Amino acid sequence: MSLSHEKRCCALQALVQADLGGVTDFSLLRSAFEARAQETRDPAAPMDHECDFTLAAVRDGIAWATAVWSVRDEADAAVRALAPEWPTHRQPSIDRNILRLGYWEIRHARIPLALAIDEAVELAKAYGTDRSPSFINAVLDAVGKPKSAAEHSEESTVEPEIM
Repeated sequence: MSLSHEKRCCALQALVQADLGGVTDFSLLRSAFEARAQETRDPAAPMDHECDFTLAAVRDGIAWATAVWSVRDEADAAVRALAPEWPTHRQPSIDRNILRLGYWEIRHARIPLALAIDEAVELAKAYGTDRSPSFINAVLDAVGKPKSAAEHSEESTVEPEIM
């Protein structure tokens, strides 16, 4: 697993814990993840690998999760506008937090759109339902699409008032 993918996995796990478990003190999550990274584990144990992160991945993953969490309302509003039939409260927590992470990457971290979507889809394949990858792909693609020329001109054109 690449370091950037490992960071995203770590961030996603922290976001889900914050979302479902209410643990929004990311420094506590960072301490727990760092302690886990320093443990000696049986490499043959299949479940151990899901939560195994390097210290570098924990450091950056928790920083990303903190940044994502700070813009979650903005991300949720954008998703609500793009997928009104699937508002965030109806989405599985995994999907909701993959979308938040992808939204943050596209809008705030300036990760290239194709990379952000590809990584989000990979997370959805690994952790979501059978329908998660296509849903996440479609929503994040819409998040990343630039405004149409008509939308741009409407926003930038101010009609003078006639007195």
